[in-house]
Amino acid sequence: MQTLLRALPDRTLILSIWGVLLILSLAPTMPALQPLIHWLPLTLSQAIWVLLALLLLMMFKQTRQNKLLQTQLIEQQANHQSQIKQLKRQHDCEDNTFKTLMQSDQIAYWEWDVKHNKARFSPQWKNLLGLPSDTNLNNLHDLQNRIHPKDQQAVQQRLLKMLSGEQRHFECTHRVRHEDGHYLWVHDKGQIFYNASGEIEKLSSIRLDVSEQKWIEAELELDATIIEHSSEGIAIADEQFKIIRCNLALSRVLGIEREHIHQETLPGLLRKLQPEAAERLIKDLKQHGSWRGELSLLDEAGNLKLASMVTVSKLFHETTQQTHYSLVQSDITDLKRTQKALDDLANIDSVTGLANRNKLYQSLENVIQERHPITLLFLDLDNFKPVNDTLGHDIGDQLLNAIGKVIQQELPENALAARVGGDEFVAFYPTPYLPTNEDASTQNLELIAQNITQKLSEPFKIQNHTIQVGSSIGIARFPEDADNRKTLLKAADTAMYEAKRNGKGHYREFCQLSQAELKLETPHR
Repeated sequence: MQTLLRALPDRTLILSIWGVLLILSLAPTMPALQPLIHWLPLTLSQAIWVLLALLLLMMFKQTRQNKLLQTQLIEQQANHQSQIKQLKRQHDCEDNTFKTLMQSDQIAYWEWDVKHNKARFSPQWKNLLGLPSDTNLNNLHDLQNRIHPKDQQAVQQRLLKMLSGEQRHFECTHRVRHEDGHYLWVHDKGQIFYNASGEIEKLSSIRLDVSEQKWIEAELELDATIIEHSSEGIAIADEQFKIIRCNLALSRVLGIEREHIHQETLPGLLRKLQPEAAERLIKDLKQHGSWRGELSLLDEAGNLKLASMVTVSKLFHETTQQTHYSLVQSDITDLKRTQKALDDLANIDSVTGLANRNKLYQSLENVIQERHPITLLFLDLDNFKPVNDTLGHDIGDQLLNAIGKVIQQELPENALAARVGGDEFVAFYPTPYLPTNEDASTQNLELIAQNITQKLSEPFKIQNHTIQVGSSIGIARFPEDADNRKTLLKAADTAMYEAKRNGKGHYREFCQLSQAELKLETPHR
């Protein structure tokens, strides 16, 4: 019985009790209900009282439940109202934000009623195109007519995809004509809305003026094109000196594929321009933020392979807060070779390959100004004029070239040899040469002079001719014998003249000349 009572709803149970009470009240007057009365364990009056008590109890319980439900309903209603207010505040905030956004001169709104083929454009949309706000625009043609001819097909294709149901969102960047005739870059972004029947009802879209962004993109693209096609080699490295980008010119001048250059570091790239300069250059770059100078790469023979004017700079980007390094390399190899050729013309004797008079004088002036002791040899060939007169200048030039090589071979490595006249040679080197004591230096000088004199007295084989000449050598020292270039050359010339007077094929030192010999007038040369 208790299980049955718990299973039945309170209202059903109350109605059931009322029904039983009605039956029991009618039982004495209805013979058909007499067996039911006899079946009850209670008397009729007792059963009625029990049911009345149960009925009162259930009614009391129902009343309490109703009050409880009413309280819960009130609380839920208050909670719902609070949520509604919160949603309204949120909606108002979003609506204000949306209105503020729509009032921007950079953002416009347009809407297309697909079913009725009507369009609506916001004041900002019209203002973006330089149109008065009261301009009458009400169909899609007003939008399409202003699209740049080269962009119309792309815009139409996107609209068709949306209308066919292939895409639900509409997004397109294109150009539109301003009222004054120029074109703006705009970005349209929107979506379609359906009615209750599932048909397309309208397209709503916002429009953003992206002209400045497109201008920046065009500038960056132009910069990238200029860098790519620049004749100067350009590379960019990150903060860790890792190469992240290079142009075609740098790849060509180094003879290295780009993907291999991208595996290099900035110091490694600099070593390919001049091996020993990288560490010093990076140190200066870190200290001063930039470096500019010339780098030279030599081949195995010591000849110039690549000459570069290089600028390396540290770059800091304020927006990204990132540091990069740029390298700009200009190939000046041809310029350096041309300069060397011009220097050779100005400073090198074309017949012998030795220094000429100009180079000799410049070098002597520099050494004397720095007060470095030197030994100078003035050499004049004996019997050279008949060679030119009888065999010709071509043979004479070849002989001079061979003589110059002999002189160069017999001098110390740090000596400078020059041809200063038709058959005159001058050479000088620091004093003392190798040994540090005066006697040893003198002995070494005498050995050099003897070797040159002996080698030049030997026959030379020039083409089919055997030619024999000789030499006379005068020697002077700075600062012992002279205090400037002119007097030093004059002292050596005087000593050489005395060597010729003594029978040619000899050498004399200026310091060993007697007063009588010094009084003799040296012939003008």
